[in-house]
Amino acid sequence: MRKSSLGRACITAALCAAAGMALIGIGPASGKTCTPQDAEKADEMVDQMDSWAKVSVAYAKYGHCDDGEIAEGNSEAVARLLVDHWKTLPQLDALIKRNPQLKGFVLRHVDATLDTKDLGSIQTLSASSCPSGLSPLCQDLSAAAAKSAAQ
Repeated sequence: MRKSSLGRACITAALCAAAGMALIGIGPASGKTCTPQDAEKADEMVDQMDSWAKVSVAYAKYGHCDDGEIAEGNSEAVARLLVDHWKTLPQLDALIKRNPQLKGFVLRHVDATLDTKDLGSIQTLSASSCPSGLSPLCQDLSAAAAKSAAQ
C-alpha cells in the first residue's frame, strides 16, 4: 500500500513540475509549432539576413522553425556575416545584450554544415581581430568553429 502511495505522489509531483515548467515557459512545453506558413516565411527571411539586426528579427519571429533547410540557411547567413562582415561583431554583441538567447542561436549555427574554410576564418578572426571588449564572444565563436571543424 505504501509503495503505491509513493508512486502516486511521484507521478503527482512530476505532473506538477511539468505544469509549472509550462507556465513559466521552459522545457518542451514552450516549443512553438512551426506551421507551413511560418516555415515559408522563415525560408524567405533566410535570404534577407544580411545584418545582425535581421538575424535577430528572424530568430525572434521564426526561431521555432530552425530545422532542416531553414537551419542550414541560417548557418550560412551567420557564416557570411562573421566571415565577410567581421567588423559588425559589435552590433551582434549589442543585440545579444538585449536578447541573450540570440548568442546561443548564433553559436549553434557555427556548425559542421559550414565550409571548413569559413570555420577556419572564424577561428582566425576570433583570435587575431577580436574587437575590444568582445573577448568572451570571440572565444565562444572560436570554440564553436573548432568543435564544428573537428566533426
